[in-house]
Amino acid sequence: MMEKVGGLKARIEETKRRLGEKLLILAHHYQRDEIVELADFRGDSLELSRRAAESDARWIVFCGVHFMAETAAILVRPAQRVLIPREDAGCFLAHSVDPVQLRDAWKQLSQVLDVERELLPVAYVNTSAAVKAFVGARGGACCTSSSARQVLAWALERSPRVFFLPDQYLGRNTARSLGIPEEEIVLWDPHHPPADLSRYRQARVILWRGACNVHVRFLPQDVDRVRREHPGAQVVVHPECRPEVVARADEVGSTSYIIRTVQNSPSGSSWAVGTEQRLVARLAAENPDKTVFSLGDPPPYCAYMSLTRLADLAEVLAGLPLGEERGLVEVPEEVRAGAASALNRMWEAIGAGG
Repeated sequence: MMEKVGGLKARIEETKRRLGEKLLILAHHYQRDEIVELADFRGDSLELSRRAAESDARWIVFCGVHFMAETAAILVRPAQRVLIPREDAGCFLAHSVDPVQLRDAWKQLSQVLDVERELLPVAYVNTSAAVKAFVGARGGACCTSSSARQVLAWALERSPRVFFLPDQYLGRNTARSLGIPEEEIVLWDPHHPPADLSRYRQARVILWRGACNVHVRFLPQDVDRVRREHPGAQVVVHPECRPEVVARADEVGSTSYIIRTVQNSPSGSSWAVGTEQRLVARLAAENPDKTVFSLGDPPPYCAYMSLTRLADLAEVLAGLPLGEERGLVEVPEEVRAGAASALNRMWEAIGAGG
């Protein structure tokens, strides 16, 4: 098995040398270690997409999940090609909303709201290009976990209410951080739309009922257990976690924030981390002077992020010198334009917020 892994790594490294600057390999933080080791850059989804857009590479191989590769394909220049080693690498959260459901929800809400004037959609980047395009066509914006507060504030300055999708917990945690009272935050369940829509007239933030199947697994009792079993340990969690978990944590922030927080903490400090286990294990290995462990027991892994293996990466790369673009991610122009406008408004909102 080790010989096989070694052979695959050698093949990948040889193709990288052969293609040189024509090739860029990106890996999300949650990817397997052997994939991360061979990538030119590792990061969170939007950070990697911006790396792709700033690159002059002909081929960008995105080791992550499909919505991330789509976002990169939206942002790169027409001559650049984005490929994904596993086309079946989806995202549980992104799958929780599709354009048909979204159009149906918009239509139903129009019965009690003037949606064009009173409702502004905000889409987490963990959505398909088609959902981003829907949001962009209606004046809305995308957000990341690190920019959600700025984007939601930006949206509420422009509209009496916001439709935040698809992560209900990121939306609720962000709305709470802006001081929005609970009675003005309501949930929209696309599978069981309410018969009585009157309460949506009083809402300031309408949340789509979606959640990350990794971060939702952290429970309040996990924080309580860590407090008992690891006195002095600090708890840092992702804002996709349940509000009850976020309320008990010492620190809350995006993947990049979690990494910086642990890296910059004093030697000898102890951290229980509420995010995907591969990142937690890598943080522990890269910070041997600190104690870093998962908040969860057992620790949660992302099944979709687990799909990409060395053989998948090697197969995509092997086709490039032959003119074969396996796993090519293409976004139709009419979708790309709307999605790009939603992403551009996000950067406008971040800039407006200082």
